[in-house]
Amino acid sequence: MSRPRLDEATRGYLQCSIVARDGRRCFYCARNFKKTPMRRKTLDHYIPWWIWPGWDVDNLVLACEGCNLAKGAALPWPLVWLLLATFRRDGWGLAA
Repeated sequence: MSRPRLDEATRGYLQCSIVARDGRRCFYCARNFKKTPMRRKTLDHYIPWWIWPGWDVDNLVLACEGCNLAKGAALPWPLVWLLLATFRRDGWGLAA
């Protein structure tokens, strides 16, 4: 499934909303976008598009291009650990 392109006005609104919530830093490496203006910022789906499609601000973060490419379509580790902890605590799939 391909993602629809955002128009510039919507992209600007989303970026402003995320900056107000998280600040002007890459979500993953915490480098400041303001101090290094040539650092390209991107919108990243924290939970990958294939799991949570859409442009909901709750699932978007600002990331530098390198961090966004490194993450790719993988689940973020904190979410993986939370899912594993829930899986183990509830005993799903464990043989008795």
